[in-house]
Amino acid sequence: MDKKGLAQALKQVAAAIELTDSNPFRARAYQNAARAIETSPYSLEELVLQDKARGLRGIGPAMLERIQEYYTHGQLVSQQGLLEGVPMGLWELLTIPGLGTKRVRTLYDTLEISSLSELEYACQENRLLELPGFGPKLQANVLTGLHQVRARAGQVLLPEAKQLADYWLEQVRQWPGVVRAEVTGDVRRSAPLTNCVALLLGVNEPPDEVLQTLSSLSAELNWTGGEGDLVEEQKGLAELTTDLPSGPALKIFLCQASQFAYHWLFTTGSEAHLAALRERGLSATAEQQQASSETFIYEQLGLPFIPPIIREDGDEVVWAAAGQLPMLVQTSELTGMLHVHTTYSDGAHSLAEMAAAAAARGYAYLGIADHSQTASYAGGLTPAQVQQQWQEIDSLNQARAGARLLKGIESDILPSGALDYDDELLAGFDFVIASVHSSLRQPAEQMMPRLLAAIAHPAVTMLGHPTNRLLLGREES
Repeated sequence: MDKKGLAQALKQVAAAIELTDSNPFRARAYQNAARAIETSPYSLEELVLQDKARGLRGIGPAMLERIQEYYTHGQLVSQQGLLEGVPMGLWELLTIPGLGTKRVRTLYDTLEISSLSELEYACQENRLLELPGFGPKLQANVLTGLHQVRARAGQVLLPEAKQLADYWLEQVRQWPGVVRAEVTGDVRRSAPLTNCVALLLGVNEPPDEVLQTLSSLSAELNWTGGEGDLVEEQKGLAELTTDLPSGPALKIFLCQASQFAYHWLFTTGSEAHLAALRERGLSATAEQQQASSETFIYEQLGLPFIPPIIREDGDEVVWAAAGQLPMLVQTSELTGMLHVHTTYSDGAHSLAEMAAAAAARGYAYLGIADHSQTASYAGGLTPAQVQQQWQEIDSLNQARAGARLLKGIESDILPSGALDYDDELLAGFDFVIASVHSSLRQPAEQMMPRLLAAIAHPAVTMLGHPTNRLLLGREES
């Protein structure tokens, strides 16, 4: 739990009110409270335990109760009835770019649209053109956004997938008959997105005989499965599959413990990686099936061990054969990190907390780069707040309270290509990240000169998120 989660919970209540209630003032109260919390310099603990929430603009007695409620329960328990009163499909409609609560409510009230399928049909019938505030361009954008949402269905980001994998790994290691269990598939390859969390279990009994016993465990998950037959070389691999409440599928592979390395290689690699290995002789030989490690199998193919993270498109096999595998950066080699936000803008932790956390990771430095003043929606820093932050950074550095903090900023690139601080202030930063956060749909003939003008500024050190892609949120522009 952190203040971001609290702000998000308040925004969700505001959205529910706008979707079901006719009281705009009540919704605005939750929106104002969320904004006050997001832009405050305090952590959730400080807001509650040090009573820092009291006195923030937009936080009255009722919102103080909501904040305490979230801190105690991890959710706004008193508002669950309101949230559950919103048809489930409307939340899905809100994930479409260009559809806010007002438009979603219009769709629901006038056309009784409460699902993606109903919305798609209405777009195909040009029914959105009948509605006030809608038009051909918006209808086309809605249809495009709808297809993007469908394409992302069930997918989760790597951090969430790792959390799910770690949780289920702990569970399955306690299942009867399991002698070894490891993460495999997309998560082991560190794929940025996945719709499947996969684990491989090694058992001593024949996998298909163990299958029935294991499927009775966590029966509420509605397991399906059978003997694996994905490719010829995977004979003898059994599987259980279910859809997790959070979206992705959970796939449990079972194999003989003596064949664990062989099946781990197969369930980890992408199809392109496995196809490249087959060309070099990967097959269901007894020697490969009984291999003690993946390294042994690669050696049998005349290759060095290929790290899972690069087993993607087959080129890595060519590099390995030529002795040209890239040297991967290890976490232990990192000495610092740039571009982190704090509670000065939209981050979850204070400068002091960030410095201490960086030191705990063994970092020598941490580059602070909060939002600049144009990003007011994210608590962007005014020039006065920049000076205040610099003073706090100097104090923490002098006290050696953690990793050394560098004075940075994520400065907005304005539509003209200018940055949103004057040159004198920009010159005072240790580094400047220039990023586009607005006017994202400028045509290339405008966007490229805009970017070039920004990076030509003598204070700019680097360009932030140049494609503006937001995984599971926004396509690249």
